[in-house]
Amino acid sequence: MIISNKLNITYNTVKPNGEIAQEIAESNTVNTEILSYSVSKEIASDKTNIQEGETAHNTVTITNTSQTKLFNNLFKIPELNCANYVEGSVKINGVAQPGLDPISGFALPDLAKGESITVEYDIVATNPTASSSSTHFATLDFTVNDPLRGTVNYSENTDTLLLNVITDKISVIKSVDKAFAVKGENLHYKITITNIGNVTKSNLIFKDPIPVGTSFISNSIKINGTNFTVYNPNIGFALRTLAPGEVTTIEFDVKVN
Repeated sequence: MIISNKLNITYNTVKPNGEIAQEIAESNTVNTEILSYSVSKEIASDKTNIQEGETAHNTVTITNTSQTKLFNNLFKIPELNCANYVEGSVKINGVAQPGLDPISGFALPDLAKGESITVEYDIVATNPTASSSSTHFATLDFTVNDPLRGTVNYSENTDTLLLNVITDKISVIKSVDKAFAVKGENLHYKITITNIGNVTKSNLIFKDPIPVGTSFISNSIKINGTNFTVYNPNIGFALRTLAPGEVTTIEFDVKVN
């Protein structure tokens, strides 16, 4: 993108014969190139949704459409959230560069007017404990020779890339009210089910085989404190949908035979 500017001055001239004439004087044109638009930096991924532990392949394409050469080029990405860089996955113009690390940053060749370069690298999704998405961008540091100011350094970011990270984890914790018991005593079991993932869990089926040496006590099932008289853990039964962070508790009793 070039910003051009010139001005004109309108003035009156009185000629020797007394006639007044209007004149216009124009200045020269001055140009300023906006490198943010002239140096294209596009980031893309082969995925928009990614499972925890899954790998995404990212590509950054840098194109110099400016009127000057770019040199001292340095490519880097910030520390990732909900993902890790896959070591040894960097490619430059399709050629593997296993020794390069984009988080530490690495040099790129000079880019003449009209030249392009592609940088590829992989990331792997990690447990999204604080966020359900991985967002990051790439940065290009470069230098140009300005005819008026001399050598000038710039730093430009790509757009931000968003990857939705999905984790399907459920926590299931079971407890019993007695560590020791004798024949004829009742045991009270409590199961706490928590959706510790970041997507809603549906079609949940609970099944808990009754332990050998015990008998299920009818009508003892409670779900979140509400009694369900016809339910039997040995047969199994459906549970409500669990949104991220939601908890369901199941309780029931058995008798020691």
